[in-house]
Amino acid sequence: MPKPLKALIVEDNERDATMLMRELNRGGYALESERVDTAEALNAALDRQAWDIVFSDYSMPRFSAPAALSLVRDRGFDVPFIIVSGTIGEDTAVEAMRAGANDFMAKGAMARLLPAIDRELREASVRAERKKMREQLMISERMASVGMLSASVAHEINNPLAVIVANLEFAMQRFEALGAEQSAIAAASTGLQEARQSLREAHEAAERVTHIVRDLKVFSRASNDDQEGPVDIERVLESALRMASNEIRHRAKIVRHYIRVPPIHGNEARLGQVLLNLIVNAAQAIPEGRAAENRIGLSIRMGDNDRVVVEVADTGSGIPPQVLARIFDPFFTTKAPGVGTGLGLAICQRIVIRYGGDIAVESQPGHGTTFRVSLRRARTALPSADSIPAEQRAKRKGRVLVVDDEPMLCSAVERILSVEHDVTVVQSARRALEILKDDARFDVILSDLMMPQMTGIELHAALVKFTPELAAKMIFMTGGAFSPSASAFLESASNPTIDKPFKPAALRRMVQTLIK
Repeated sequence: MPKPLKALIVEDNERDATMLMRELNRGGYALESERVDTAEALNAALDRQAWDIVFSDYSMPRFSAPAALSLVRDRGFDVPFIIVSGTIGEDTAVEAMRAGANDFMAKGAMARLLPAIDRELREASVRAERKKMREQLMISERMASVGMLSASVAHEINNPLAVIVANLEFAMQRFEALGAEQSAIAAASTGLQEARQSLREAHEAAERVTHIVRDLKVFSRASNDDQEGPVDIERVLESALRMASNEIRHRAKIVRHYIRVPPIHGNEARLGQVLLNLIVNAAQAIPEGRAAENRIGLSIRMGDNDRVVVEVADTGSGIPPQVLARIFDPFFTTKAPGVGTGLGLAICQRIVIRYGGDIAVESQPGHGTTFRVSLRRARTALPSADSIPAEQRAKRKGRVLVVDDEPMLCSAVERILSVEHDVTVVQSARRALEILKDDARFDVILSDLMMPQMTGIELHAALVKFTPELAAKMIFMTGGAFSPSASAFLESASNPTIDKPFKPAALRRMVQTLIK
């Protein structure tokens, strides 16, 4: 069976090129070839498609093998380059080999041609596979680093943010109670009204930061990278949009067209990475300062074969055809050195294919670009969201131990719960263990998961040994940045957890569930 071969022939003599092609056909190759004899023609041929091998005459009126070799290598193509010439001497051939040519031979004496082609194609395949492995390793290392960094940032923000949200909401509730009790004074007091309004605005701003932190946590779940299941694609797309808002703000308006679709199959963090990359690319295709004139369109709809289709379209500069053909190639980028690696779209394509989907692009220079991601529908439904019951007073006054290494968070939790319960706070799990060994009459132990010296997990393990009933009364407060062991513990433990930052009402409800 003929072996397919795409050969680019740099030759000014059409007869010599025909002889070379005849030799290749005789060697069992199904040949697809093009002949060029200038640098401009060679560049154009390299833009049109990928080639398996390049043959070049050494000396031509308007071009030469060294110039062609330099152009091919400068463009980043690692394809076999064989010089076939009637005028090349041994010293010149050696110099060409040192410059990167793979082989040379004289015209009319090409007994080594076919073995040389087979050898160079094999070695090129090995090099391509090694490059792919290095690329995959680089991608894995980079994504692990990005995920770890995002998780750490979210964790560090969560503690002070939990303090802000808890205290603001507590203060707002007190102001509202004061206004209800002394409505005449409150109505007459401009200062009180202004203070209340400032609290509302601060609380709204804190809520916005809370959404940002939640989005960071979605994009940083490196420990769940292999976890696949049903995903709410609209939620992921909106998270990606918020993450990219700074890139978009001065460039374009967002136009949404969402149709209710079933959940898709995949991993929330990795699909979020894909959509974030596409949105950022769309924004960067539009110059700053003309936001009213440009748009980025986001759509979700059902496609063929029961697929869910997500489109990201922009009215930017568009992509030239020669670039469009290589847009998913690893390390291919049109950005300036140091600005882009050329890995973004290659990673996106790999992620989408991993989950049984596909990604396509349409573009017209000067009129914008549309990326279309088709995803497989999930076989299972999304987990149902628990309804939030109305807040009720505690059944009885309980004893609560709060364990967190953040003093201000301890104070905020104490302030929220001490209205109904007796609250003891400590900033060390070791100190909590000492207290519990002497006094086990606590109804609830609210403990941070990750703390220095002794973690909440280690406190739980210690309680399991000497008073298992106390271990069952623990509620873990979590801020993210979980190690694999911490994630495994949370999945296996039956104890309830509450994410920072939390609502005071949610915290009170959770505590009440353990006070019978």
